[in-house]
Amino acid sequence: MQCRICEIGCDINEHSRGRCGTYMSDGNSIFQDPNIGYMGAYQVSIETIPMLHFYPSGKFMQVFSTGCNFNCSGCVARLLASNRSLGWPTLSPLQVVDKALQEDCIGVVSTLNEPAANYYNFKKLAILAREHDLLVGCSTNCYFTEDTLEELGNLLDFVNVGIKGYSDNNYRTCGVHSSQPVFRNVSRLVEMGVHVETSLMYSRGNEDDLMQVARKLSEISQQIPVQVMRFIPFGDAPISLEPSIGETERICKSLREHMDHVYLFNSPGTDMLHTYCLHCGNLLAEREFYGPMGARLLHPWTDHKCSCGYIVPVKGTASIKFFNDVGFTGGYRISRAFSMVHAVLTCMGILDDQKLLEVWGEMVNAETLMQVHHMIQQPSSYLELVRLIAEKAGTEQEGEELASFIRERLELVSAVAKENTGHPVYYCMGSPLFAMNAGRAENNLVTFAGGISINKALQKEGKPGLNVDPDFINKNNPRTIFISGFLSRPLDEFYDLCNQYGIVADAVKQHRVYEMPPSWDFGSPRWILGLLYIASKMYPGKLGIDLKDEADEFYRRFYGISYEDARPNRSFHRPTSGKWPLQMMR
Repeated sequence: MQCRICEIGCDINEHSRGRCGTYMSDGNSIFQDPNIGYMGAYQVSIETIPMLHFYPSGKFMQVFSTGCNFNCSGCVARLLASNRSLGWPTLSPLQVVDKALQEDCIGVVSTLNEPAANYYNFKKLAILAREHDLLVGCSTNCYFTEDTLEELGNLLDFVNVGIKGYSDNNYRTCGVHSSQPVFRNVSRLVEMGVHVETSLMYSRGNEDDLMQVARKLSEISQQIPVQVMRFIPFGDAPISLEPSIGETERICKSLREHMDHVYLFNSPGTDMLHTYCLHCGNLLAEREFYGPMGARLLHPWTDHKCSCGYIVPVKGTASIKFFNDVGFTGGYRISRAFSMVHAVLTCMGILDDQKLLEVWGEMVNAETLMQVHHMIQQPSSYLELVRLIAEKAGTEQEGEELASFIRERLELVSAVAKENTGHPVYYCMGSPLFAMNAGRAENNLVTFAGGISINKALQKEGKPGLNVDPDFINKNNPRTIFISGFLSRPLDEFYDLCNQYGIVADAVKQHRVYEMPPSWDFGSPRWILGLLYIASKMYPGKLGIDLKDEADEFYRRFYGISYEDARPNRSFHRPTSGKWPLQMMR
């Protein structure tokens, strides 16, 4: 039988479960695999979905399952979304609704995996949610057939459509034929009164295609919010495809020639997460970076009308209370936690996806995720994380080898730190004005190395940091500044911004600002190399080691490749083969 949920139209029979791998047939009908349910349900603020013009600050119950009809390279949730046989405890649609009501959520939203892969379950969830006056939404590639969309559109209140591009070639790289169904469906959803926001990925080289998408969307409605996701190479893609924050801000300005409200994500410190009046330019809603693909309002946004009379197209009542989702729950942060566990298992030699998922299945509960969140923050407690994962994987010997490598370098840095103290350091992400949280792992590396982390003076917490004023940096006058290796910014852009903001700290005047090598300070066991890097910049020549030799030993022992043959990316999991730009070490 042919599946008519999406435009791929798979044949479902006793031998084939289709592209999604979640459907079955008895010869008369197609139905959802009864073992497929929702694998997680977490409370989130809607801006972390992300949705920016729908019930601002509203608390929703985010759910995800398994399966996807696309096969996109660099997907942040590839293993979670595509694997069919995880064997985890799952939630039924009724249990999800009960949980949402118990937690005082105003709606439910499906993310991480494609709802087309769980259409029958999602339909049940939507019907039950509406019966209990809950709002319903999803993130989707929107490749549904026209008939399915008509049914789905009557069950949805909001949707975030991830658009892969304008050209058919972009969609072929995801395993489907054309972009046409997506734009057709977006147009129909808008006609049906569903609140639509769109997400576009920007990587170097696809500027013209992005402009084509904006032109096409403007024919449907210029009021559709456009979220530009700056491409971050978490997978095998080369880091050369990652545009800088400055480059992406320029693209966003060009997109605003066609669309009324364009926002920039994955770019800490940018002012292009804010909402401005189209007529007079007044700042109407101020946001900050909040996790890999999220945002956070800095102040309640209850009045969507500018003093000049312009009304921002926002749907629904805003909440005056902010919900703070903690640890790794909410938004796409669960995929980051998954990547961190994956990174440790890789260093232990576990490369099999099924084994990885078995271990992850024992750690995905909220209690263990919170435990992992705390363990990664301090160098000493990270060793406990390594041992925890090794125990669950049955690889205690390999875990101890990794822990021993880390512990020996910790002892080296600790000895040097005792003789060298009082060095003020500032740690930021992406922008000089986006400071890392006081309690984050990066600042704890600085403290472990004997430095004085000026970030520790910050009282407010965000995810993973917060915006600060230039005066904070100037007043605390760091001698050294580090830019996160997770979401970075080229040094030339960084110094230009310091000049623009009037940042005159010694670190800037003496050109002691350093980009951390990708994934050397957070998320991966490579943070031990990052600690050596930090100490070597704070105390040149005092460690008595060659950092490139240390990196080479780590890469050979735990990745099976030499340091010089490793190609950098932002992946926590592992570097790929290729040549490492040695200028990163300077």
